[in-house]
Amino acid sequence: MATDLRSVLWPKGPRADVWAILDPARDPKSYWALVNSHLNYSCLFAGRLPDALEQVAPHLVQLDPEDEFTDYLAAQMGNCLGVFFQCDGAMKTVRHHLRKLLTVRDPRGRKLLFRYYDPRVLRVFLPTCDASELDQMYGPIKAYWTESPEPDQVIEFRRGRLGLEVSNLKIVGARAAFTSEEEDLPAAVLPAAPVVLVQKGRPNPQRLPVVLQSAGLGGQLLRSTGLLRLFRTSSLGEPIAFHDNRIDLPVANLHPDLTIYAEATAPGTETLTLELGKNGSASAALTVVAVTLETGAGAAQYGEGIAIGLHERIRIVVHPPAPAHFEGNLTLRAVGGPKLLLFRDAEGGEGESLSEAVTLPAPNEPLSLWVQAESPSAKAGDAMLQLGVEGVDGIGDWCLLTAVAVEVQAGVGDQVSLLAGASAPLPVSAVTQPAGMPVRWSIARKADDGDIVISASPKPLPTLSVEDGRAVVSADAVGSFLVSAMVGSDGAWGGPAGACEIVMVRPTVESNESAVNGRFCRCAVDPLTKRFLLTSVRDQNQEPPVQFNATIRLLGGGPDGERGVAGFAAAWAHRVISDNTGARYKGGHTAGRETPAVEPISPSVTSERCLLPVQATVTPEISFPPASGDKPIEQLWSYLDCQSVLVIFSALNPEARFALLTVGWSFTGDYTCAAGRVRSPLAAAKLAAARPLTHPSPVPFAVD
Repeated sequence: MATDLRSVLWPKGPRADVWAILDPARDPKSYWALVNSHLNYSCLFAGRLPDALEQVAPHLVQLDPEDEFTDYLAAQMGNCLGVFFQCDGAMKTVRHHLRKLLTVRDPRGRKLLFRYYDPRVLRVFLPTCDASELDQMYGPIKAYWTESPEPDQVIEFRRGRLGLEVSNLKIVGARAAFTSEEEDLPAAVLPAAPVVLVQKGRPNPQRLPVVLQSAGLGGQLLRSTGLLRLFRTSSLGEPIAFHDNRIDLPVANLHPDLTIYAEATAPGTETLTLELGKNGSASAALTVVAVTLETGAGAAQYGEGIAIGLHERIRIVVHPPAPAHFEGNLTLRAVGGPKLLLFRDAEGGEGESLSEAVTLPAPNEPLSLWVQAESPSAKAGDAMLQLGVEGVDGIGDWCLLTAVAVEVQAGVGDQVSLLAGASAPLPVSAVTQPAGMPVRWSIARKADDGDIVISASPKPLPTLSVEDGRAVVSADAVGSFLVSAMVGSDGAWGGPAGACEIVMVRPTVESNESAVNGRFCRCAVDPLTKRFLLTSVRDQNQEPPVQFNATIRLLGGGPDGERGVAGFAAAWAHRVISDNTGARYKGGHTAGRETPAVEPISPSVTSERCLLPVQATVTPEISFPPASGDKPIEQLWSYLDCQSVLVIFSALNPEARFALLTVGWSFTGDYTCAAGRVRSPLAAAKLAAARPLTHPSPVPFAVD
């Protein structure tokens, strides 16, 4: 090769941490050179691209010093085919970082493609960056290399402690010493990273590449403890079979080196040693790290995951990693699902987005953190919380999360009031997002119910049953209660929940001053209409003879029992038990009542406070014309029995009435009539009342 990059890119021997960003738009032949190579590469543009765009798009490629494509790039130095950089991350991690640099915004806010992978752009741009811009450009990258305007030179841009360090490096003209087939390379065990992560519960854990360098000499590979399983490939195949933690490696396998892949099984320290007999040996110690993520109180377990409520923080615990001497950083991130925020305290503070990895120093004791969801999940278990080690590929521990919104629905509005001992059982349903989450039902009295409320309740809590996934609450207690639906299964309580408040109100008759006054009953002829009148009043100025006046006391929830009492209504309902009323005219013709004996329902009143006064009046009265045709009236009579009932009902459901008090009364009178006047009474008109009946609990009532 006329120009050889190996002395610059691999000054200490081959490693898997050198990359290039190829710009095929500069030379279409470079794309086909890459495709025909045996290197690991990926397009930086996302999605499925048309062939024409794919062939000119920038590509990330992991270089191998012995691959022919590396010779091809060296031969093209000066043609600005791309830039080089050093990074020991995995392809997925490196590509994710580089993709974030592809677009910038101009002063008008428009998105533009940033061709930082052009060496003419990068070598001018990097020296102008401030500290935050360098953070964005470098991320996991340790150094960039670009062509220099000067021939046979490369410019190195390395991020140092004091800022950007820029060096001009001379390209040597001969192959680096370690690639010479005439000279033996020193034995070396070169892991891609000094740390291997124990990956719990993952079907295809990521494996760490380890290069065994021997310059074509055979030998033995030894492992000290057996904490690592070693494979020939990065993802498939059976582990290499060791005998007494050693395996023979013939020259054919180590010509000139061999890459194997390590997978951890338990925490500790594993030393890999390559013994080449008289040609020496080399060792590398790897720390095998296990991390543990635990969910704390407030998270409901179901299956392999947990459920968390919206805008409610749940505690997670990051335990000290094993082995105890590990001093690196851990990373915590969320993949998929809704946006999750990480907080350092149970309350207050500013959350950190878990969409990008949050770095945590390895704790010496269990570290409590809190996670909060900003929106519900689209489906169960669509978010994964991952705990790992900074700079190490793979997932050390993980947990599936579902962010759940729960709404409990019962009746209308946020609060439902029922008549204790009277209302029908109330169905209560739960709606979850995502749909179909398992819920468990519970009921509890609100903490602020006063002693007067609790002592009036026949049971501490209402009866709660579950039918077809819905809760059914019986109105058999007094006070205010929360019916809650909580996401969870397998006997675990807690987690996302929704609730509705149900107030059960007890009605009782506080007082009853109803009265029937029969002294005014009479039969007479109306001087204006000449009609024969059987009435319960002497004249229109007298007060009604049947008066109903009672007060209902409502006891609901809260400290004083006033919660939930508003919105009930009460009225006096009247029903006729029997009514024999009529008139007989000369010749035997009879006529019945022309108007109803009483109206079925008096006007109702609606409660606002605990005391509900309910009043009504009734004036029994009948009249008949003095003659029917040419036949004069001869007799007028009425035998009327009634019940007036004090009823209560919800203003939202006036059809469901319940009786609290019953007052019976009667109106009787029987008179003979002739020559346009009242003759003698067969039974004098009078009103009478029975003893009122107060019902110990509300009784369903229907008006006939």
